[in-house]
Amino acid sequence: MSASINANVLKNFIVKTIGADKLTQAQAQKYDIDGNKYVEANKDENAYLELDEILSDTDLYEQFATMYVDEQDKEKETADAEREKEEASKVQDKGESKA
Repeated sequence: MSASINANVLKNFIVKTIGADKLTQAQAQKYDIDGNKYVEANKDENAYLELDEILSDTDLYEQFATMYVDEQDKEKETADAEREKEEASKVQDKGESKA
């Protein structure tokens, strides 16, 4: 499922989610990323992971892809609920105008 997510789309999602193009270990903990996975992905051993390091690590790619899919599902559910609410309002308005 997540393998079909375009890398550029995922990059944009990661930047939007973490608010930067680098992931620190504190941020990784916030998103429940295993500390060992973070260390494994940190090839240049600096204080953060760059986007390319995240995307090249299968586990991190998969985790962010799952987060992306979950967010898309939530947005779809919210949009569907709004649409249903609008339709119900229209039906109610029609009913009131006939009365």
